[in-house]
Amino acid sequence: MKLISLFAALAAVIGLFANAGRKLFQWLGPLFPCIGPLPYGIAYGLAVIGILGAFIVSRVPGNGMFAPVFYVCHYLLGFIVYMVMLVNLAGLFMFLAGLLRILPAPLSCRAGVAAGAIPLFLSAALSVYGAVHGAVIQIKPYEIQIGGRTQEKAPLRIALISDLHLGYVIGGHHLEKVIDAVNSTKPDLVCIAGDIFDGDATALADAGTLKDLFLQIDSVYGVYACLGNHDAGPSYDRMMEFLSEAGIRVLQDEAVVIDSRFVLAGRKDSFPIGGQGERRGSLELPERTEDLPVIVMDHQPGNIRDYGEETDLILCGHTHKGQMFPFNLITDAVFDVDYGYYRASVDSPQVIVTSGAGTWGPPQRVATDNEVAEILVMLPVRQ
Repeated sequence: MKLISLFAALAAVIGLFANAGRKLFQWLGPLFPCIGPLPYGIAYGLAVIGILGAFIVSRVPGNGMFAPVFYVCHYLLGFIVYMVMLVNLAGLFMFLAGLLRILPAPLSCRAGVAAGAIPLFLSAALSVYGAVHGAVIQIKPYEIQIGGRTQEKAPLRIALISDLHLGYVIGGHHLEKVIDAVNSTKPDLVCIAGDIFDGDATALADAGTLKDLFLQIDSVYGVYACLGNHDAGPSYDRMMEFLSEAGIRVLQDEAVVIDSRFVLAGRKDSFPIGGQGERRGSLELPERTEDLPVIVMDHQPGNIRDYGEETDLILCGHTHKGQMFPFNLITDAVFDVDYGYYRASVDSPQVIVTSGAGTWGPPQRVATDNEVAEILVMLPVRQ
C-alpha cells in the first residue's frame, strides 16, 4: 500500500511539472514563434531534470569540486517549486474563469502572456525574498513557569537552536550569525535540538572554522545537543567526533543533572536517515532527582505524546515551520504543534518547537524565520 501511495504521489508531482511546462508554452509561445513545441519541451525537461538531478547528486560524498554548481541549483530549486505551484494555480484559475465565462475562450494573446508572466515574476520575487530573508537570524522570546505559583523561583535562560543543516549549503558565514545571536541572549544554557548536519559530515567545507565558531559560544552551563534525523549515515562517527571537538555534549537517550538545579535529557532521533549508532531506547533519569525539573531535547515534535507529568519542558525542532509557504500549512496539519509554545493540558509537559536556525534544500525562508529561541525558564528554588 505504501509503495502504491509513493508511485501515486510521484506521478502527481511529475504531472504538475509537465502541466506547468505545457501551460507556459501555451501562454508564452506566441512571443517566441521560432521555437517549436519539441525544442521547448526538451529544453524545459532538461532544465527541470538538471536542477532536481543536481540537488540529488550533491548529496553524494566527494563532489566538492562541483559545489558552486550545486549551490546555485539549490536556489533554483526554490524557484521551480514556486513556479510549478503558481503556474498550475494560474491554470486552474483560467479554467474556472472560462467555465464561468469571466474570460473569453480562447484567450487573447495579451491575456495568455499575462497568465504566464505573472506566475514567473511571482516565483522569482518569492525566491529572491526567501533568500534574503533566510540570511537573517531572528530571536524569538518565551517565558516558561515550572512549579507552583507560590514557590520561590530563579531564572534559567536557555538559547534553543535546531536544524542548522551544516554541509551542502549552510557554512561558516551563516553559522557565525547564529552564534552571534545565541551569545546576544547571554544564555545560561545552550540547547541544540538536532539536525546539526545535513546528513554528511564530509560535506563541511571548513570543519575547523565551524568548530572554532561553536567554541565561541559563551554560556554558564555549556552547550548540549540531541540528534536529529539528518545527524546520521555513513559519517555518523565523524559527526560525533566533530561535536566533541566543538565543545558540544551530545545526550543520546541519557540525562544529566546540572548544578543541582534541573535535569537535562537528550533523545536519539526516532526516524534517523541512516545509521545513528544504537537505536533509540528508553530514557532513564538519574537516581534521586524526583524533585528536580526535567527538560528534554527531542528533535521531532511528533514524539511529545511519549512524555507525561514526569517531564516539565520539551524542546523540539525538525518542522522548520514548513520553511516556505504554503508548506507551513502542511506541517501545521501533521503535527500537534509545528511551531511555538504548546501544552495539551495542565498535567502535560510544556513544549517549545523552534523553526530552526538553518534551511534544508532551498536556502530560502518565506513566511517563516531562521531563529534562536530565547527561553526564560523560571525554576523552583530548592530549599
